[in-house]
Amino acid sequence: MRPPQISFAQLVQDFFLRRLIDQRGASARTIESYRDAFGLLFSFIEQRTGTPASALELNDIDAPLVLDFLDYLETERGNSTRTRNARLAAIHSFMCYAQLRDPASLPIAQRVLAIPAKRFDQPILGYLTRDQITAVLAAPDRSTYSGHRDAVMLATLYNTGARVSEITAIKVGEPPRV
Repeated sequence: MRPPQISFAQLVQDFFLRRLIDQRGASARTIESYRDAFGLLFSFIEQRTGTPASALELNDIDAPLVLDFLDYLETERGNSTRTRNARLAAIHSFMCYAQLRDPASLPIAQRVLAIPAKRFDQPILGYLTRDQITAVLAAPDRSTYSGHRDAVMLATLYNTGARVSEITAIKVGEPPRV
């Protein structure tokens, strides 16, 4: 195989800055999750092979190593299947980007991309009845500032279906992000 057209360090940096931030507009939480996944992966590789992150090349991240990493997450770190799959999604996303930026990496990337997410039983989501929703919305004491605030937040959550993190990130007077 011929040498890569772009260094591994540059590829990782471009993935985070160009791909995730500029092109995809990924949320801060997604970027943090991907950063954590790569931190764990690089730490695992250094423990396993003795190769520090600064000396890694894309060829070092082959499918057997990624599978060992995923097993390590579940067995030694005690991560759930969901967390394992989230880490794999970060690696898959990077490999998709890598094969576009450096076609010489296509064989390695394709083998890693062939690793499937692990199946797991999804719990059946419950729901609240109309009476239960009414009780939750009526619970805050609206005669106090914090009770009024809580009532507004609960009503907004209910009416929009927004996540708690999205509601708490709202800044007063800030135009909505599109």
